[in-house]
Amino acid sequence: MVTVFGTRPQFIKLSGLWQLFEERFRSILVDSGQHYDYELAGSFHDVTGLRTPDYHLGIGSCAPAAQIGRIADRLDTLLGRLRPDAVVVFGDTSTTAGGAVAAAFRNIPLAHVEAGLRSYDPRAAEEKNRVIADHLARWLFVPTESAAANLRREGITRGIVGVGDVLHENWRRWRREISVDAMAARYNLAPGNYYFVTCHRAETVDDPNRLRQVARILRALDRPTVFAAHPRARKSLSALGLWGRLKQSRHLRLTPPLPYPESLALTSGAHTVLTDSGGVQREAAWFGTPCLVLRDRTEWTELVACGAIRVTDLDAAVIERNLRRRRFRMRPVADRFHNSRYPSRRIVNRLARDLVTG
Repeated sequence: MVTVFGTRPQFIKLSGLWQLFEERFRSILVDSGQHYDYELAGSFHDVTGLRTPDYHLGIGSCAPAAQIGRIADRLDTLLGRLRPDAVVVFGDTSTTAGGAVAAAFRNIPLAHVEAGLRSYDPRAAEEKNRVIADHLARWLFVPTESAAANLRREGITRGIVGVGDVLHENWRRWRREISVDAMAARYNLAPGNYYFVTCHRAETVDDPNRLRQVARILRALDRPTVFAAHPRARKSLSALGLWGRLKQSRHLRLTPPLPYPESLALTSGAHTVLTDSGGVQREAAWFGTPCLVLRDRTEWTELVACGAIRVTDLDAAVIERNLRRRRFRMRPVADRFHNSRYPSRRIVNRLARDLVTG
């Protein structure tokens, strides 16, 4: 079995699965290199304990279509040599789509972990990547009932397996390792009295107008704020002359992307999280931390329905109004798949059963 990954979220999702894969299969790990520097990927190797990959494709940074093509091309050659029984991909990145395309053209069965999610935003690269993988996959491991319903609406009825959210499984393990007080002290923060902000999606950080809105929102925040800036966001802000202005704001603590335990600690202790990340949305909800989504929609509709997150886009007035509210009224997520406790085991057991029986 070949498992293909290459971004920070995929390192986290794989951290609970790779050892189970190695217990049941001849497991080969392939890092695409989509997140190629230490800030984006190296620290995640360190904290997750993921072993050294068997192969590294060395893709690096480029436009999404070119990135998908390079991943598919290099992986196609590798799969031709390895001839695995299955290929596993995660989530909604260029690595996901490139891995799916390469497996399809080699006629190798594909497993898509975190299948079926839809924001119904045709602009988003993530949406395109999800659709590509889902329509090429044999196994569609869905985290929620609505994800399964999305697939059925698109005519996909076979191979849907409700397993739950592998990120939630890893969050349960890592939440015991974090120290909110230690992280708050590092940034001179009072727990419960600061904001934690992340922003990385291409439709925001590559759009000068939207990025200017992000900068205006950051400068106007009324509490101490940690902004964990993706390298692409920092580069774009610098090109617009905005990074230096943000550094001059006394309430802002600007950091590179943080190791996973540190990100979790800041999420847990925040007054409110502001993010465009699907993973951070969920982690905030699980901690009970109010979260504002800096997009005009989200694929995690269950979290909106239960009151854990609110979609504000980059509307400064809506953001300000929500930040003035004391707390959100959060209800349990009413979804039988979402609350599954051991999704990794479910995934491995299903793959083992199907690969043995053919």
